[in-house]
Amino acid sequence: MKQFLITGGTGMVGSHLVNEIKKREAHITILTRSDKQSDEPKITYVNWSKKGWENQVPDIDVIINLAGATLNKRWTSSYKQTIMTSRIQSTESLVHLFEQRQHKPEVLFNASAMGYYPPSLHRTYTEQYQTLPFDFLSDVVYQWERFARRFENFGTRVILGRFSMILSSEGGALQTMKLPYKFYVGGKLGSGRQWYSWIHIDDLVRAILFTIDESNAKGPFNMASPIPERQNLFGYTLGRTMHKPHETWVPSLIMRAVLGEMSTVVLDTQKVLPNKLEALGFNFRYNNFCLLYTSPSPRDS
Repeated sequence: MKQFLITGGTGMVGSHLVNEIKKREAHITILTRSDKQSDEPKITYVNWSKKGWENQVPDIDVIINLAGATLNKRWTSSYKQTIMTSRIQSTESLVHLFEQRQHKPEVLFNASAMGYYPPSLHRTYTEQYQTLPFDFLSDVVYQWERFARRFENFGTRVILGRFSMILSSEGGALQTMKLPYKFYVGGKLGSGRQWYSWIHIDDLVRAILFTIDESNAKGPFNMASPIPERQNLFGYTLGRTMHKPHETWVPSLIMRAVLGEMSTVVLDTQKVLPNKLEALGFNFRYNNFCLLYTSPSPRDS
């Protein structure tokens, strides 16, 4: 029986993963920040904010590290520190836990983000591209991946899953993007030409488990569908599915004034492709946002 250890296991991605892993011959230890009891024999919760939590964690074969404060909140100076430290401290705690143990994990899947890549309207990024931090979000990603790679010293196979925009009916970016359309104010954001690299939650969960199971999978993986969309077309398609207009325009200047630095998430984006996933034979079930909903589309302008 495989022993899984998951941080962030009660969040949107984590809960979907837990539901899939439960179907396997596996036991799941979920690290939380509160006391929680499990009604299922395959799941154990451990409060890792309490002293001595390490003693409650059994020998682990697979770690899935998803812990980190949400980006969907105004980035004040203090909250930016929370975004960074929530990721670094949790990863560092895992490193310290297994430094002391003889049984090392076989695999670490560590969440990351496409914010690793510089924003561009024209460039296409694959996992081969390497860079140094150029803004706050890229620094968060860079440091998070750097700490995760310390597991390589244990002989652990490390996978860095650079998440794109996650589409789910239960939360995440899609629900936030739907809000303006519900109030009939959906439309183009900034130039509308910025790329939205995205992935359906079902494909994301499948891709995470695929890389864990695939012995040749290591290093960075772009967790994104093969067909990104420009924001204007993405928004238009979203409006059509909701039977709402896509007619307004919010200039970048106003977006940055209202959202502050957080506006970079929707304005300063990247076109990334899942080259390594596809090279290993992963098949996307949801690979084209427009084809999910057949409808006419506007010119990309």
